[in-house]
Parts: sequence; structure tokens; C-alpha cells
Amino acid sequence: MSSYRVRAASVAAALALLVVGASAATAGPPPAPNPGAGVTAQPPLSKESAELAAKALAQGAGVQLVPQAVNAAVQSVGGVCPGQGFGVTAANKIPGFVGAYEVFFNQTVTSGVYTATIGLCGNVGTSPPGEITVTGRVGTVNGVFIQTSDSAGNPADRGFHLNVLF
Repeated sequence: MSSYRVRAASVAAALALLVVGASAATAGPPPAPNPGAGVTAQPPLSKESAELAAKALAQGAGVQLVPQAVNAAVQSVGGVCPGQGFGVTAANKIPGFVGAYEVFFNQTVTSGVYTATIGLCGNVGTSPPGEITVTGRVGTVNGVFIQTSDSAGNPADRGFHLNVLF
């Protein structure tokens, strides 16, 4: 596809978004929240939230942020999946506990943001469904504690993928 066609397609997409946004803006206020119902669309940004967002941008102007990250894919029996980790030094299943793991990294991660998801090593197969929680590991600055469970909330050994941004 020529660069002219790519630009034309980009302009057409931007115009479509503007039309959709304009029609949504003139559609009137969203329905009143129903505390018993789940959120199906984001409510509009409040004036206070818009001011907070603008203030955050102003504070960050000219600041070059370079986040750092470490990660690991961990087997349900413990241990890092071969070739699937960065900065990870160990991943252990905690003896005597179902679904309890500790993962250690080569640097401090206590100021990080932890995210984890149930998953297998490599790119073949799918994991049994489940749930996962992650928090800093008590007693150390370079580790995290993971608990995995089945979909009913019962402790269960599950492999997982862990990312820490700091």
C-alpha cells in the first residue's frame, strides 16, 4: 500500500472517530449509576478529574521517565521456565503450602508495581483456569509472594507469569 493510501486511511479513521465522539457528546448525559449493575462504559471525566490529569501532565513536563522492569514465567512446581525471565534469580514453590510461591530478583522491587497472570511456560497448551494474587515478600526487598487458586478460590498450584515495573 502506498504511503498516500496509508495517510488517507489514517485521515479517514480519525474523521470517523471525531464523528462518533461528536455524536456521543451530543447524546446527552449518561444514565444514572445503578449500584447493583456492572460498569459497561466509562462515565464522563469530571471537572475535578480533568484538573488532576492536567496537573499531572504539567508536573511531568520535560521529565524523561525510564521505567525498569523484571519478569518471570514460573512453573506450577516452582522454578523459572527456561529462558523466560529477566532479572529473576529464583522462583520457589513454598514447601507445605498449596499455591504459594516466592520469586526473587537481582534488585530491589519494593517500590514496584506487581502484575501476574496464570499461565504456562512456552507457547503450547493452556493453563487450567484460576486466580492469582501478588504482593511484596515479607523480610526482603527483592522478592514477591504469589498465591494461586482455582476458579472457586481454593488454593491450587498454577504456573504464572509475573511482571514488576519500577
